[in-house]
Amino acid sequence: MPTSKTSSGTLTPALALLLANLLLTGCETAPIADVITEPAVEQDTAGQSLLPAGSVVEEAAVADDLWQHIRSGYDMSPEQMHESVAKQIRWYQRNPKYLSTVFARAKPYIFYVTDELDKAGLPLELALLPIVESTYDPLAYSHSHAVGLWQFIPSTARSFGLHRDRWYDGRRDVVLSTQAAIKYLNYLHRRFDNDWLLALAAYNSGEGNVRKSMARNRKLGKPVDFWSIKLPRETRNYVPQLLALAALIEKPDEYNIVLPAIEDSAYFEMVEIKSQIDLNKIVAISDIKGEDFTRLNPAYRRSITPPRGSYNILLPLGSAEPLRELLATTDPSSWVPYTEYAVASGDTLSEIAQRYKISTLQLKARNNMRSDRLRIGQVLHIPQSGKGPLASNTDALTHKSVYAVQRGDSLSTIAVRFKTSTASLKQSNNLSTDTLQIGQKLVVQHSTAIPSTDNTRRLSYLVRRGDSLYLIAEKFDLSIRDITRWNKISRHEFLQPGQRLTLFINALRI
Repeated sequence: MPTSKTSSGTLTPALALLLANLLLTGCETAPIADVITEPAVEQDTAGQSLLPAGSVVEEAAVADDLWQHIRSGYDMSPEQMHESVAKQIRWYQRNPKYLSTVFARAKPYIFYVTDELDKAGLPLELALLPIVESTYDPLAYSHSHAVGLWQFIPSTARSFGLHRDRWYDGRRDVVLSTQAAIKYLNYLHRRFDNDWLLALAAYNSGEGNVRKSMARNRKLGKPVDFWSIKLPRETRNYVPQLLALAALIEKPDEYNIVLPAIEDSAYFEMVEIKSQIDLNKIVAISDIKGEDFTRLNPAYRRSITPPRGSYNILLPLGSAEPLRELLATTDPSSWVPYTEYAVASGDTLSEIAQRYKISTLQLKARNNMRSDRLRIGQVLHIPQSGKGPLASNTDALTHKSVYAVQRGDSLSTIAVRFKTSTASLKQSNNLSTDTLQIGQKLVVQHSTAIPSTDNTRRLSYLVRRGDSLYLIAEKFDLSIRDITRWNKISRHEFLQPGQRLTLFINALRI
């Protein structure tokens, strides 16, 4: 994963679910289980997923597809295969379902990544690096706050121009994070005298860590290549994982691997947005599924784009013309149905309503509020003036979904995802208690066409010194009640450093 410099110059470590039952292979030096993922499956002793063997990708690749493009740009694989690479190849061969899953997940992004690497003159094996980093999941998240396809931590992201605020996280921007990763990889390649294996080791564990290990070997008169220096276990596995993937793709027949057919052409097109717009409006006029939109635009943390600046919207190739026509022929003031306001210290509901020239009743109806109680940082949707409370409430509940309860769900977490209330959930489903069963079907009336159910990820969180249930709940926007329920612990229990907690987190909210 990308890492960032300290003041001393040393680098420190830094959409329904798309595919369930896959444990993401992680980045950084932390255990693999510390990466947010779908519900976990059993693991072997190396921390890899144990998935059913014998599964194959159904489609055979054509001769002139994207894989051939990638092969033509190989420029970093060693002539002789190291045993650790051969071992990783054998693991991939035993787990074809894993390959099938990550290749399917890569499909919307891998042409763009390959094309950008090609333009930059970098080895095209690097198009496979997001498989190792994040299994090509743009919502992947580690306990060290590394995010996105390329797993940037906040400090490195800022160094390479990826900003984050309550509206947007550039680390999840498919286009900008790829461009930033290319810049960082280029930098590391130069710093390590054009040795790609050392550059990749530095990308994973930090430039400073690799240089210190090289210095120790020099002092002892030992070689300083990647295979000779001492590195964290994850980094020792990280580079072979990439080289093994490259070998499989170079000679799939030799390794009895069937690659999926992926065309060597763009999957998406970009539309520049210069004024704030409701993302639900884009989904509606583009006639695409909400999860497909979120898959291409995971950087947006809210249902409308940021209020200032220009941003790109990615849409499947051939579906962007209605949006371009809307932007060219309509008034930008009609592009958003409401304003968003983050509650500050000292705010009251009546003062906010007065400030925006609406009634308190309108404000409460638009936000499904049952009381006047506010919390600092809470985001309120401010309806346009003139919308009555009944109209606002009707607008707020125009969508209906059927949701299958997942492991870790509670009425409160489901209500948060769909921006509705627990009372509404209970009323719609004739529930007399808060108890739910995995697989139970719930009818959900909600206010957004892009419910965030597909953004849930599982995190195995390692408790640090000074952690408490309150601090962890605040950090990940969770309730203490849910954390204690998921982990079968008391809210009064003292947490111990090294203890692991299972958390189910909306990756767009952190």
